[in-house]
Amino acid sequence: MAKARAKKKAKSGSKTKKSALKKKPALKAKSVKAKKPAPKKKAAPAKKKPAATKKKLVGTAKPPPPRGASSPIMPKATPAPKAPAVKKPLAPAVDRALMQADVEGLISRLPPPVQPVVKTLRRLVLEAAPEASELLDDGSPAYFANGVFARIIPSERTVLVKFLRGGHLPSASELTGDGETRSLSLSSLEELKETVLRKIVREAVMLNLSTPITVQA
Repeated sequence: MAKARAKKKAKSGSKTKKSALKKKPALKAKSVKAKKPAPKKKAAPAKKKPAATKKKLVGTAKPPPPRGASSPIMPKATPAPKAPAVKKPLAPAVDRALMQADVEGLISRLPPPVQPVVKTLRRLVLEAAPEASELLDDGSPAYFANGVFARIIPSERTVLVKFLRGGHLPSASELTGDGETRSLSLSSLEELKETVLRKIVREAVMLNLSTPITVQA
C-alpha cells in the first residue's frame, strides 16, 4: 500500500510539473507582448528665432550705450563766433558830401575875422586840385592826393596853410619855415596871392602823386 501511494504521488507530481512547464511559455509570451514599447512620436522641429535686424546708423552718430553702462558726458558745442558786419562803402558823392559837411560845420563856428579867409583858401585849394579829397582831420581841414599834401589850420586871428612837403617844391621860397614842412600865413584876404597859392597847391599834388610820402604832420 505504501508503494502504491508513493507511485500515485510521483505520478501526480510529474503531472503538476508537466502542467507547470506547459503553462510557463504562455505567460512568457503574454509578458513579451506587454513589454513591447510604444512607437516614439517624432518631435516637432523647433521654430527658428528671427535674426535680430541691425539698425543702420545714419551719419556719424554713435550707437547708444548698453543698459546699465554709464553714458559718457559729451562737451557742449560752442557756437562759432560771428564775423563782424562789413560796412558797405558809400557812394563817392555821398562820402564827399559828408566830409564837406564836417568841414563846413567847423567853418561855420569860426570867428568872423578868420572865417572868410578859410572859406576862400578852401575854395582855391579844391579848384587847383580837383583830384584831391577833403576831410576834417585832427580838428582842421586836410587835403589828400596819395596822402595828405596840405592843411588849413585856423586860429583866432590868423590862418595857416601848411604844405607837408613844401621844402621840396619849386616854389618853396614863397613859403615860410625851414625843413620839409613849409607854410603860408594869412591874417586877411588882402595878403592872399591867389596865383601863387594855386601854383604851390598844384606842385604839392604832383609831388605826392609822383613820389612816396615820408613825412606826416
